[in-house]
Amino acid sequence: MVSHPRFAHTLKYIVYTSLVINGALYIRDDMVAVLSSLPADATWIDYLTQIATSIDTVGWLGLVFLFELETYSVPDERWTAVLGRTIHALRIACYASIAVATYGYTVEGLENFDAVEIPGTTNACQLAGQGTILQLNQFEYAEITESNCNELSDDQEFYRIANEVSVIDETTLNTVQRLGIVDINNAAVWLIVVWLIEIELWLQARDRFSSPVLRGVRQAKTLFYLVLIAHVGIWCFVGYYRYAWDAFLWIFGFWAIEMNLAEWEVDRLEELGASKPK
Repeated sequence: MVSHPRFAHTLKYIVYTSLVINGALYIRDDMVAVLSSLPADATWIDYLTQIATSIDTVGWLGLVFLFELETYSVPDERWTAVLGRTIHALRIACYASIAVATYGYTVEGLENFDAVEIPGTTNACQLAGQGTILQLNQFEYAEITESNCNELSDDQEFYRIANEVSVIDETTLNTVQRLGIVDINNAAVWLIVVWLIEIELWLQARDRFSSPVLRGVRQAKTLFYLVLIAHVGIWCFVGYYRYAWDAFLWIFGFWAIEMNLAEWEVDRLEELGASKPK
């Protein structure tokens, strides 16, 4: 890709645009989830947990944008100390946003195991016509009505999670519990990946291209990217194709940053080579 920059950078901006569109869809889903599952007396922690994906999306989009500025969009001759401090401060804000979202994912993932069975309910139609909302998967909800109750669920056991007003059937609950653990793991691995990118940026800015630490960082990133790819496979396997697509886009988004770093290294090595005395 580095040897075909025009194609690579066109693809990069297509991926960035797709990430923004996908992020907007997740923010919309969070708003639907807030309206469908939280009671009127929900605490701010409840809201924070429920909109964790939106907070996460904003933080990650900001992080990609700032990495793009530092590794490609801003030419070296226009890079100033003030700009550098500003970008790094904004990145810290993005990390704070991502940390809050990771906390939300963790709380939500653990809350999924705090489920209480609704006694005497063995069929979704028993809950029809009461304004009851059924959680269909991690991000979709539907009101149970007389006309759709037989289609929404075939389960005979239904639960409420923590203090949520929506209900969930046993099959969906089991899936949501397992995928909640994957979500927590995915968020943690992404944090490790971006911290490794920060280390790589720091080393490259100091021309330490042959450093054994840099080689170790790159090897570790490869390992963690493989874990992220495995998460894509898990979401595909359970039929959560939208989650898989989102994860795939983010991997490609950071592939673009990796490409920028590779180009930066090639250009800098050429400069250092040209500056050596003959």
